Amino acid sequence: LSTPTTNLQHRAAMAFLAENSDDSSTDDGDAPWLHHAWPEEAPIRLRFFNFNMANISALDPFEDTFTELLDTPFSDGSPVDIVFVALSEARFDMKGYVRRLARKWRELLPESGLDCLVKRDALRENVWLCKMFSWCRRKVVQHVIGNVKTLVGHKREAFSEEDLELIGQFTNNPEKSFIGTSMMRCLDGLRLVFFGTHFPMQKLQKILVAKGKEEESYGNAERLQAAKEEFGKILREILYQADCWGTCNERTVIFVQGDLNSRTIFDGDDESSKAKDVLLEVLQDATMQAAITYDLGLPPGRWAEVVRFAEVSEMPVTYKLDPKKGFRRNVTMGNILDKVHNPALPPPQPKMPARTLTSVHQDEYSAWGLKHDPATVKPSHFPAFTERVLYWAPDSLGSKMEWSYPGGGYDVLNHIDGSDHRPVVLEAALKFNSAVEAELPPLPTARDPAVQAVGERLKRRRAACFDEEQDDSDSSSDSLAE
Repeated sequence: LSTPTTNLQHRAAMAFLAENSDDSSTDDGDAPWLHHAWPEEAPIRLRFFNFNMANISALDPFEDTFTELLDTPFSDGSPVDIVFVALSEARFDMKGYVRRLARKWRELLPESGLDCLVKRDALRENVWLCKMFSWCRRKVVQHVIGNVKTLVGHKREAFSEEDLELIGQFTNNPEKSFIGTSMMRCLDGLRLVFFGTHFPMQKLQKILVAKGKEEESYGNAERLQAAKEEFGKILREILYQADCWGTCNERTVIFVQGDLNSRTIFDGDDESSKAKDVLLEVLQDATMQAAITYDLGLPPGRWAEVVRFAEVSEMPVTYKLDPKKGFRRNVTMGNILDKVHNPALPPPQPKMPARTLTSVHQDEYSAWGLKHDPATVKPSHFPAFTERVLYWAPDSLGSKMEWSYPGGGYDVLNHIDGSDHRPVVLEAALKFNSAVEAELPPLPTARDPAVQAVGERLKRRRAACFDEEQDDSDSSSDSLAE
């Protein structure tokens, strides 16, 4: 077991910051530390694994997959700097798995080059005020419902774990939480924060299937805007709490991975309507991006996807798939939408989604890995891309970030069944190029009336977040160093 913040590498990083940071600013507005000694020849190699396990009871069917992700180098043969695993609706013994793997690594170092594991579990006893309710809730979640669990593997010589417990809740249960691990690069003090999460769905579902008076007030365009604002509130909550924890500044990149519960919505009520991915629309909306950070006092920054998509048709399908059927075909949202949605017809409505969607034969939707005809399911069950990786970065950092994908982008593991979601793997190399500054699309200022209006609506919701003392029973760092 290691003590995260007492190693020499962490102290060296803090010394670097002390020497290279001050209250002054450079001519181009960047923080001074950004202009010092970026290791441009050595990108940060990140591997992400993301899976909503849908309460599968045991890790055994997937243990080989997890171990391979942690043991093996990148697909191009290069070593891995950080592996980040985020699991939702998971109820297996992560603690036991980590200890078994750590013992194995002490006998033989993995080819990936990793030597330290940090696990997190959203199921914590001191979340609940009533001890009896706490005990009952813990048993139900542990054995029936499942919750968010994360695992971060890293190299001790390159990154050190900060001694922070980062746990927040979107609702009053550990299934809809965000739990984080903060890593600091020993060379220069760059902070990478990794949040695993399961975004809440209840309010979004009410928007998607609005009935009665709600339906009368919601056209498809209004429904899309309302859904975007729900995601805006969630992303704002994460930034708000990260700032409270002191982990949201000019030298920090925040990663968010998990079942983000994005859905497919049509953007209008006439023949020109198009299918839209809600989360993608949030990221492409400059007013929404500005409203998310409205009145938070953060440095200028924005959310983005590690792998960029121009439209919903390019996205892989990771939900809603047949839990009893594994397959190896790659399916995109475009494959499905091209068959079931005729742009010449009005879009579907919540009460009658099949009215203007074209049904497909069972053989066809079964070949896509679906259990039901997508033209006949309710809006919240329409196929979607839910397992994905976002990041927030200040513009002073984001303009210098360059991504490459040795594995070609998201790899959907469609052969793993047991859940109506499919796990995804992503290998991404992050390089900071201080000599080049990309021109990011401009965002409106906080004085813009539209930003103020949306920002005030987003402020109405706040996460029930809290700091916790370190509890070795649920969160620990296992290392080869004794």
